[in-house]
Amino acid sequence: MTFVQLPLGNAPSPTVENIMASKTISFRIFLNDQLVDTRSFAQEVIKLGRLSSSHLRLEDATIGRMHAVIEVGIDGEARLIDLGSSSGTRVNGELIDRNHALAHGDKLELGPYRLELSIADALPAVASAPVASAPLAPAPVASAPAQAKLAIDLSKVEDSSEEVAEVITTYGRSILDVAHVGQARNRTRSALPLMAFGGVMMASGLGLFGYEVSQPWDEYNAQVAEAHQHHREAPPAPGLGTGSFGMLLALLGLVPFLGGSLRRRDTGLEAYTIGEGTEANFKVSGDALPNPAATPLVARMAGGYSLAFTPAMTGSVELGEQHISLADLVASGRATSHGGAYHYALPSGAKAKVDHGEVRFSVNLVKRGAVVAGRGEIDWPFWGYFGGTATIATAFYMLMRSMPDDALAMELADDEAATRFASYFHQADEQDMAEPVETESEESDEKAQSGETGKRASGPEGKMGDPKQKSSSGAYAMKGPKSAVPRLARDFSPTASAQEAGILGILAAQDRHFLASVDGGAFAVGNDDADIWGNLVGTEHAAAYGTGGLGLVGSGKGGGGTAGGLIGMGNHGLLGHGNGSGGLYHGNEGGTGNTTGFGERKKKVPAPRVGKGKVTGDIDKDMIRRIVRAHLNEVRSCYNAGLTRNPSLEGRVTIQFSIVGTGKVSSSVVQENTSKDSSVANCIAKAVKRWKFPRVGKGGTALVSYPFMLQAR
Repeated sequence: MTFVQLPLGNAPSPTVENIMASKTISFRIFLNDQLVDTRSFAQEVIKLGRLSSSHLRLEDATIGRMHAVIEVGIDGEARLIDLGSSSGTRVNGELIDRNHALAHGDKLELGPYRLELSIADALPAVASAPVASAPLAPAPVASAPAQAKLAIDLSKVEDSSEEVAEVITTYGRSILDVAHVGQARNRTRSALPLMAFGGVMMASGLGLFGYEVSQPWDEYNAQVAEAHQHHREAPPAPGLGTGSFGMLLALLGLVPFLGGSLRRRDTGLEAYTIGEGTEANFKVSGDALPNPAATPLVARMAGGYSLAFTPAMTGSVELGEQHISLADLVASGRATSHGGAYHYALPSGAKAKVDHGEVRFSVNLVKRGAVVAGRGEIDWPFWGYFGGTATIATAFYMLMRSMPDDALAMELADDEAATRFASYFHQADEQDMAEPVETESEESDEKAQSGETGKRASGPEGKMGDPKQKSSSGAYAMKGPKSAVPRLARDFSPTASAQEAGILGILAAQDRHFLASVDGGAFAVGNDDADIWGNLVGTEHAAAYGTGGLGLVGSGKGGGGTAGGLIGMGNHGLLGHGNGSGGLYHGNEGGTGNTTGFGERKKKVPAPRVGKGKVTGDIDKDMIRRIVRAHLNEVRSCYNAGLTRNPSLEGRVTIQFSIVGTGKVSSSVVQENTSKDSSVANCIAKAVKRWKFPRVGKGGTALVSYPFMLQAR
């Protein structure tokens, strides 16, 4: 501090002005624990915030535009009032609730700033009195080094090109309300164009989507299914293919439509009104107001703002260093009367104080606050994560929608490809068929309708021996080695030889043995010294002829007759003549008719059959029947597996299954099973579950029941 010499002479005598403030409040300002400034105030109200009108201006995003106010009462008590800031205000580390009494040495925390208070009694400043003697030049006193002032860039928080009207409502020393007229812009004019544009987009998109939906898709699906069944090229799809584009356009139209709807509420504050009505910005008594419901106090006009006041109101307007009362404004004609109130156009930078009863309205024209983050602080990490997740989810959804309906389905037997080879996969075991032996059969004059009763051999009864001998008691003998086992031959028959080989056969038959018997061997063997024609039995070997032959066999030298009966022993027939129980035989192979022999063994082949099904739903029954028959080899495979466990397995299995709108089988159950083999029935039900059918009309569900008859033939 330096002293200034005062001149002598006719200079006016100085006056002594006493400062009425009872307290002096000093602030030591720390930013991130570093001292950046020191300020002192000796006044009743100290405003803290980011606005240029604040006494202690602190620049940071966490500091409110009007963050807090320090009021000094008449009794000298200092009180801190928080004006509803987002980050709040702390005193000595504790968050205050609306207001808090301050004391010497308290520490205030506002965002990153820390303010250390020093409260002392204020001293009146007294001007130096005139001195008659010559002026004395006092010794210079070294002044304290100037504190570094806090440099704040206001361009980030203020818009210097425009002003707004700040209205602070106080009652006594308490601040009741703070408002800014003209801060929020009125965007209702752009709401209707945005809503109209969005509505046109939505209507166009829904029109394209509706046009695609109205196409005959059921007929197209039926044609595609029929083309697949006959392995033909699918017909072209109806419509323009703009259904997805239309839906996307309609969704995009929601953005401007909703944006316009939100802007209809952005009316902004164009006038600050007082009164008793609900539309008034601040509620006061309506007495002496032109409009008791809502009377404008500050209103926005072309080129600035106007102040309205009634004759009952008092106050003043500050224009720089000039103070003009409201009465002087009316008397000088600067304020014009209109609608029961006076109106005065506030120039740039003007400050006004209007008292309405015990309520004071302080109106200050300040720079408009810059829009920092629109409707609020933008959380970029959150929106980045949300946008990335939404993009990935949308991409996966579009990828899934672009796939065909059956691309993700597991089908082991689809109608388009696998059923072509089903007949090769499920076939019965092939049996080696024996080549038939070609034989010539003799035609019979008799019509053998049925087998005849067996008869004795035809012709005279047989007698064994030499017909030239008169004796009838001698036994036969056959020449041969002593070690041989004697036996007769069974093939001596002149009649059979004549039938088989003619003259040459008869001459060749002469070389055979003279004796033969039906129970003999392939050739005759003897162990006697000579051949003797005699009877089968006798007391001694001697030539004889008589009753020792076989009466039921026939005539001849011990041989069989013509064998006309069932048990005849001749070579005409083996076991009879006529139709019996095996096949048609005649001559040397047997009698004409069936014999009692066994037939050829045949292996059973599984042959399931499809019964008449029952179909309920909007689906073609003939198409269902063709598809079921096309998959019959799968049923045969299940039946063949059951036959390996039980060769006599047979019965009826009824499967009930439901077909959804896409043509897939949603469920398949066994409705009836008479085969008593649950594994076969379950196998058939699982096979039906894999079948693919045409689409059900109108996207409904069809219920089908089909019986399968299992029987091996």
